[in-house]
Amino acid sequence: MKLALALLASLALHAAQAPATAPAKDRLSALPARASVAGMSGLQTSSRITFAAEGARLHSLEATFAFPDRARWTLAPEGARAGDRSIVFRCGQAFFELAPQQATARLVSEAGPEDAQWRASLAGVEVRRALFLWPDGFAWEGDAARKSVKLPGGESLVAELGADGLPTALYVGGERAGRERFDALAWRELRGRKFPASFDFSVDGARIWREDVVTFETRAQVLDSFFLPAELRPDAAAVASGARIASVDVPRSHELRVELPDGTEWSAVKERWQAAFAPYARPAGDGWRLEGGSLVELDERGAPRAILLRFKPGLGAAPEGVVSVREHGALALSLPSAPSSLAESLATLRGALPPNARVARSFARFPAAPALDAAPFQLFLALEPAP
Repeated sequence: MKLALALLASLALHAAQAPATAPAKDRLSALPARASVAGMSGLQTSSRITFAAEGARLHSLEATFAFPDRARWTLAPEGARAGDRSIVFRCGQAFFELAPQQATARLVSEAGPEDAQWRASLAGVEVRRALFLWPDGFAWEGDAARKSVKLPGGESLVAELGADGLPTALYVGGERAGRERFDALAWRELRGRKFPASFDFSVDGARIWREDVVTFETRAQVLDSFFLPAELRPDAAAVASGARIASVDVPRSHELRVELPDGTEWSAVKERWQAAFAPYARPAGDGWRLEGGSLVELDERGAPRAILLRFKPGLGAAPEGVVSVREHGALALSLPSAPSSLAESLATLRGALPPNARVARSFARFPAAPALDAAPFQLFLALEPAP
């Protein structure tokens, strides 16, 4: 198994290529209503992954859970190219995986508890959820030293506990191949809750990586469609300027936001972008460097609001003011020529919003310096659940 697919061990060891058998709209509409666990609407974590194999690149792991039955993990090398990632999806009964440089995901299983691959897939997802939710979310049974819980279909999770009641190891029980285990656990407290700060991840007794948790959030500001591969989501059928609106995922990014003065005209944006870009145009050695192209945050009318400089991580600290933005869902519209009205194009995008969604922010992405006559360029609406 490739190192990049180690996270997908339970999904990939025995899975065969399988077509999707139910329309996307059925999968989404069949999801149970969202519910909180111990006051948490979801979980979102970011981790730094150091593989045990000598010479392996550092990776990042983004994990998102919404309750119940929604999960997504993205594993990617640090500084990865577009598409150089592995993604696991759980959407209700269905499990998918998207391999590096592939445009479409494959269905691993949605056959339910009678299917061995489905049971293994469920256990692989639930053991991570159990670790980060400990002790909530599961009906654990046992004594002060060891607790366990049965999953649908008969797989089990086992927690070995220390004197403080926190797991020293948490793993998938049984004898089948491809069983995941977390151990060498260190814990820390955040807002009155203990969560794992670092641990080893092993499969069948072979250590795969050391994981250091960088961020831990007790909510999931993503739509249900985020847990389904993009090509299986309901089509946004609206068309503008000859281009179809697409449901896409915006990868995790590292951004420096440079506010523009009120009333900035598009004719002045290129010069201001060049001024913001210039201090970072010649990075030293293997330091942080800017990604190609340019991005401009927009207001509701399509007027420029801020320059967004996106960086590829490098050695050393990030430039001052750079913040990490989680991967998230969005609607995208490609404009092959300069629009007569950017406000109208944004309105067309807003007209394709999925149910129970709202716009978190809007931005334009240009292949070079920002200019409305530099078509083709793309418009994006970043999405989050409506309250």
